[in-house]
Amino acid sequence: MGEERTYEAYRIGDVVSAFVGRLTPAPGQYDSVAQALENLLPGNLRSHCRVGSMNNGSLKLVADGSSYLFELQLCKAVLLREIQHLCPSAKLRRIEVGMLR
Repeated sequence: MGEERTYEAYRIGDVVSAFVGRLTPAPGQYDSVAQALENLLPGNLRSHCRVGSMNNGSLKLVADGSSYLFELQLCKAVLLREIQHLCPSAKLRRIEVGMLR
């Protein structure tokens, strides 16, 4: 009847840090293609490109200059594969690129 309980002390910062670490999104849990794209594009391209539209499995990316359009054209296959991995619920089949009007 006299069994004593032992308690281990934890620092509150360690407990909160471990909890917040479990909340970070894993691949496949991105809720937004735009958010995934923001994380995938390099900084110089990110500031000159944006999502133009998205419908019927097609994502249209637009750029504000011809050099950025060319860069998007070169990397669109890799972007498609990564976005399909990060946002499977979007069901993207292709990426089109165009100029910002």
